[in-house]
Amino acid sequence: MLNKLGIFVVKNRWRVIAVWVVAAIAITAFAPKLSSVTSSDQTSFLPNKYDSVQAQKIAEKAFPQSKDDVEILLVKRQDGGKLTAADHATITKLATQLKAAHVSKVAAVITSDANVSKDDSAQIVQVVVSTQVTGGTADVNLTKSIREAVKKLVVGSDLTTGLTGQISQNADSSSSFTTATKIVTMATFLLVIILPGIIFRSPVAAFAPVIAVSLVYSLASSLIALAAKTFGFKISDQLSILYTVVLFGIGTDYILFLLFRYREKLRAGDRGREVVAFALSRAGEAILSAALVVAAAFAALGFSDFGLFKNLAPGLVICVLTMLVAVLTLIPAVIAIIGPKIFWPSKGWQKTPKGTISKHVGGLIGRRPGWVATGSLVILLVLAFGYTELKTSYDFSSQQPQKTESAKAYNDVARLFSAGAISPTEVYFSSDTPFTPTQIDMASKELAAIPKTTLAGGPAGLSKDGKTLQVTAYLAGNASSTATLDFMNNTFRPDVQKASSALGAKAYVNGESAAFADVRSAVNRDLAVILPAAAIIIFIILAVLLRSALAPLYLLFAVALGYTATLGGTVYLFQNIQGNAGLIFFIPIMVYIFVVAIGTDYNILVMTRLREEVRAGLKPREASDVAIEHSGATVASAGLILAGTFGSLALAGISLLAQLGFAVAFGIVLSAFIISTLLVPSVAALLGYKVWWPGHKPAVDKNRPVKKIARKK
Repeated sequence: MLNKLGIFVVKNRWRVIAVWVVAAIAITAFAPKLSSVTSSDQTSFLPNKYDSVQAQKIAEKAFPQSKDDVEILLVKRQDGGKLTAADHATITKLATQLKAAHVSKVAAVITSDANVSKDDSAQIVQVVVSTQVTGGTADVNLTKSIREAVKKLVVGSDLTTGLTGQISQNADSSSSFTTATKIVTMATFLLVIILPGIIFRSPVAAFAPVIAVSLVYSLASSLIALAAKTFGFKISDQLSILYTVVLFGIGTDYILFLLFRYREKLRAGDRGREVVAFALSRAGEAILSAALVVAAAFAALGFSDFGLFKNLAPGLVICVLTMLVAVLTLIPAVIAIIGPKIFWPSKGWQKTPKGTISKHVGGLIGRRPGWVATGSLVILLVLAFGYTELKTSYDFSSQQPQKTESAKAYNDVARLFSAGAISPTEVYFSSDTPFTPTQIDMASKELAAIPKTTLAGGPAGLSKDGKTLQVTAYLAGNASSTATLDFMNNTFRPDVQKASSALGAKAYVNGESAAFADVRSAVNRDLAVILPAAAIIIFIILAVLLRSALAPLYLLFAVALGYTATLGGTVYLFQNIQGNAGLIFFIPIMVYIFVVAIGTDYNILVMTRLREEVRAGLKPREASDVAIEHSGATVASAGLILAGTFGSLALAGISLLAQLGFAVAFGIVLSAFIISTLLVPSVAALLGYKVWWPGHKPAVDKNRPVKKIARKK
């Protein structure tokens, strides 16, 4: 099938390219922008079954004003001293003037003596806005308008201000991620140009594929936005940056698979455009299988409860499948037109070099497979030990850029007041009958008795029909810290339920702490579902591809070990060395999806080449030797480029992207240079023909004589 496809593409190369160009222009012109379907509010991705989501729905029905958001304006003296009586008067006047300024969406501005810090160095002004966190430009514009209005009002005074809260934090985050996307896109673009150029010593080999991938990127981005708009889902703007990395990283990998096989055939003395068709027929099997494995792993995210993962799945699958079609059609068409000149000005494509690193590594595996396998296992096991210390963090505030106004103000509020002051917890009691004054008083007393809990000043809120009661509480500590989330699930919610039973009502808890406690539950559930689901799908694809039951099992074991080693190494760096409280919560699942899926890509390339050599008549150890001699450079180059593209996330200056970038890049390095190049072929050499069980020794491919691929002794 792939051979027929290759012949068709080569024969109709100009038509294939024309179809791609027309499709890209047409779809891009009519599809919405990707930025129009992104969101920065993580809690908005929770499904309806969770308590915090149900609480929000009750709040919106019983208290329409609950849709309002409260931003915190922190006011201090410029010299850092205590506020004077005149300063307090100025701050009170500031609140009045800000309300009178009629800034869009600002519904109320409140401050009082109760909003002054204990050391009298700061005062809080609450800015009530008639909107909720939306993410994107709406939050950015609102935050900008409030800050500009405040700046005009304090000019000439001794005071300085800082605005923080969910909307302003998301606005600053959105701006930071927009900048990060530009940086990562540029870094990725340079990497996929420079590294292939160095590998093939050719500017043509560097630029031609990148131009083609850029066309695919434009098309895929439009398809993702179109799918999101059509089916009504939002994509996290903090993870949408992965589309760039996946398209350019995986696309360049698959192009390398094809170019290396094309160059190998040229070195054997073959010429003509039919060489492109041959290269596609051989490398295409690995590319097709690898892309299906990656797409299946990404599709497994669709089993998620948490929308952050579920909504990411369609876009990632679109990226992979679009790139797969491009590598099987567009890229061969481009290569067929350029021909051997794609390696210009290098002459390396005309002869096989001697004494390459891949040749030496292959020889070592063929001679000492036991030693190579043992050494590889020791390295992976030492790294995997760090996995036992893994902790996950839901503290987004500490993972965001710390130089923004909202981050600085947040840290000041947490230090001078309480982190809980920014993120109140709302408790809603719902009853079939109106609450009595005695019940209202009892509810407040019950909640006030919960440890580490302070009730907001003023009376509890009561809905118009009197059947829903709202009590606002402040929890001690950072709203999204592990300790606070544990307190929410283990103490606060159980105590609230006890209080509701005494009232004969139902209780629901909302707020940042409640929402992230539910996010944590959803993520833990997703890990338990997605990991085995992806493993089963990958096993089936490998079993069909390799026509073996044993090979997929030991390949999955190898990538599972690589997964734990990757997380262990990441724990060593970010927790043990840098002292972070934990890895951001989506790191484990992202590492699993990317490292297992992409790591399996390299294993597929090695195993398909290994089977090819065995079918050509080589013995298992000789086959491992020759397979690595010919595919080792491909795996190493592809791994280096893909690791570099993910590693570029560290340039964004955002902690959570740095963690994600390092973890995936490190995992890809382990997959390419340890697992696929050393462990997998050495174990295959030790297992011999048993690795192909139940088929055992594969049938010899009579169309591929041994003399054409066997190494000279």
